[in-house]
Amino acid sequence: MGPPPGGSSGKKVWIVIGIVVAVLVLLCCGGIVVAAVVGGNQANEAADDWERSLPTPGATAAPTLPGGRPSAAPSSTDDETFNLKAGETLVISDDDGTIEITVRSFSTSTKGCRSFAPPPDKGMYLIADVTATVTKGTASINPFYFQWVADNGTTVNGLAGALSGCGGDMLDSGSNIRAGSKRSGAVVFDVADKNGVVEYQHRFEAAGSWKP
Repeated sequence: MGPPPGGSSGKKVWIVIGIVVAVLVLLCCGGIVVAAVVGGNQANEAADDWERSLPTPGATAAPTLPGGRPSAAPSSTDDETFNLKAGETLVISDDDGTIEITVRSFSTSTKGCRSFAPPPDKGMYLIADVTATVTKGTASINPFYFQWVADNGTTVNGLAGALSGCGGDMLDSGSNIRAGSKRSGAVVFDVADKNGVVEYQHRFEAAGSWKP
C-alpha cells in the first residue's frame, strides 16, 4: 500500500512552492522599494535644480534688449528743467493749461539804467530777458514768480531790481491768460555775481531754472 496522500513528498512540493512565492514577493517588493528610492532621488534632484534656478533674494535681473544686451534702467527726468541755458524753454502744464517760459538772454549792469535809479547794493544788476506764451487753456505769469538763487543758497526776489530801470520794460503780470497770449519783458535782480541761477516758482514750488 503506497504512502498516504499528502505525505512527505507532498509537503516538500508545497515547501518549494512557498519558497518560490516568497522569493518572488521579496523581489517584487524590493523592486518597488528601489523604484521608490530612485523616484525620490529624482524628485529631490528636480527640486534642487528648481531652487538653484530661482533668483537670489534682493537681486533683480536687468531686462535685456534683443541680442542679449542689458537695457539701461529708466533715468530720472527731474533735473531736465533745471540749469537751462539762455534760449531754452521751460514748459509747465497743469489742470488749467500750459505755459512756455523762455529766458532769452542775460545781461548785467553795475549801475542804475535810468537817471533816478539807485545803484545796485550788492554789486550788479542781473537782467533776464523773458518771454511767456500760453499754448493751452489758461495760465498766469508774474515777474515775482522768478527769484535769484546764489550758489551759497541765498535768494533774491526782483523787487529791488524793478527800480533799476534796466532791461527796458519789466515783464508784465497777468492772471488767467488765454491760449495764444504772450508776455515779454525784463526780470532784474540785485546780485553780487553771476554764480547762481534764475529760478521759476510755479504754485510756490521750484519748477525750473536758467544759468547765466
